[in-house]
Amino acid sequence: MAKKTIAALKEYFKAGKRPTESQFGDFIDSYVHMDAFNPNAYLPLSGGKMSGILSLGNTSTTWISRDFSDVSVNSSFSRYFTKLTGSNGDIDSFGYYGAVTNTGSVTMNWGFIGGTTYNGKNAIRWTSDQRVAIGGSAAVVPTTGYALDVIGNAYVRGDVTFAGNLNTYQGSLQVQHLNVNKLRADSVNTILSAASSSGTSGIFLRPAGDTVTTNQIIINANGTQYVDNYNLLFGSQITTGSSVFHTNIPGVNTPGYGIWMAHNLQFNGTDFIQPRGTLNSWAFTVNNHKGFSFNRANSSTTNGSAVSLIELVKISGTGVISTLNNGSSDQWNTAYGWGSHAGKYLPINYAAPVSALPYQNDMLAVPVGTYVSAVSSGAVNLPFTQAGGLISFGSTAVSTRLLGARDNSDNLWFQSGDGKGAWRQLATRDWVTAQLASASRATMSTAEVSYAQIRESIQPVKKEYEIDSAFYLEVNDTTDFITVTGNQPSDMICNITGLYSQQEIKIINLSTSSFIELQIKGRSAVVVEPMKYMKIYITKDLKVINMGQFALEVLA
Repeated sequence: MAKKTIAALKEYFKAGKRPTESQFGDFIDSYVHMDAFNPNAYLPLSGGKMSGILSLGNTSTTWISRDFSDVSVNSSFSRYFTKLTGSNGDIDSFGYYGAVTNTGSVTMNWGFIGGTTYNGKNAIRWTSDQRVAIGGSAAVVPTTGYALDVIGNAYVRGDVTFAGNLNTYQGSLQVQHLNVNKLRADSVNTILSAASSSGTSGIFLRPAGDTVTTNQIIINANGTQYVDNYNLLFGSQITTGSSVFHTNIPGVNTPGYGIWMAHNLQFNGTDFIQPRGTLNSWAFTVNNHKGFSFNRANSSTTNGSAVSLIELVKISGTGVISTLNNGSSDQWNTAYGWGSHAGKYLPINYAAPVSALPYQNDMLAVPVGTYVSAVSSGAVNLPFTQAGGLISFGSTAVSTRLLGARDNSDNLWFQSGDGKGAWRQLATRDWVTAQLASASRATMSTAEVSYAQIRESIQPVKKEYEIDSAFYLEVNDTTDFITVTGNQPSDMICNITGLYSQQEIKIINLSTSSFIELQIKGRSAVVVEPMKYMKIYITKDLKVINMGQFALEVLA
């Protein structure tokens, strides 16, 4: 026989039907006999105790559920899922707090595990947006913006690994060891501290690793290795150590107030200490009492002994240099027997005539007077710009003397260096002055160019002229080849007044900033740029051909 549904059993007993034996058996087997029913094995709809295990099975479709879908009034709710009951009352161990609308829509504000009541102190409290608080008191939820909020002290066994930043929500960030601050940071300061004030404890900066002491920096109470109350030390102090330290003792003959840079020297607040006694100590200071001071301490032969500094050189606030053995700079003229230097050193350009004076430099510009000058083969040796007085140059065997305006005339005269020969007129003063008005030698009119032999090539078919900005050179020449070289401080004009067949002209601009304008019969033809040269050619039928403009190449 088998259990049947109520609908099936009702079909057996409808009017006009006669149930069979087997159908009666199904009817009996589908219900429990009173003798076999134990009401203690079932939970009532309300209340009651369960003595066995509540099992939800092994599928994901079974769960413990509370249905709010038929709620018709807006309300908040707090309910526990589990509760402990003792003689002292009920304790919620796992529950939730939320709200439901009049349409049965549920919102959970937070849930909890372990606590006195739903709104009391909980072991763990979480919110609907996955924030978790540990150890929160009444009505404390996880802090907004933080996934985990540990309220109170935290103790972790093993390593703590995290990605992101280590921040504090409020107050200072403190990293401790056995309740002793090691690192503390707030909005103003960052403090890295040791455990005690003894000389053995300190802060170690080890760039090569936690256990590697090579090149480490130690900061401790007495600073015996690298840093102490006064010294910033570099290197091994008993080998080749150096230091930077300050002193704060008043007095002119004492260390004074200031900073020192030293080798094999330290300061302990009272004395200078020499770490390596087999070497001298050296020190430089800039301070309130010593000014700029260079010092030395002789080797003491004993490591770590106190030494006295010897001041070698000092520079005062007024710029006077004082040395240990030779006095000060304002006494050196006397100390070295130099005496007064007044009148013994003269500038190149000065107005008043002077007596005979050796002049060994290039003769570019000297005043009127009498001079003796050695002419160097490597020197430029341009003529004097002021041709006045007696000028002698050369050696006693081969020499020449020039005399400018000997008799207040406009003449320039020359004579042999021994003074035995007759004076001869070289040129008029006006002509010489015109030649020396610029750095070039052929700055002349067309007529003067025709007669002057300055920088003229020995070739009869080629002439070279050097011009400058003081003149507008007019080239009127029938030779086959003409070169015009300009090295002028300002722009200038080169004018070709006549055209002759089969004539080539080259214009070279040696100026680094000024231009040369080429004119043909007064009409502008082309401009030669600084540090360039150009060629023109006049054909047989008097046509002018521009052969191009090219950059000058300056050889080292």
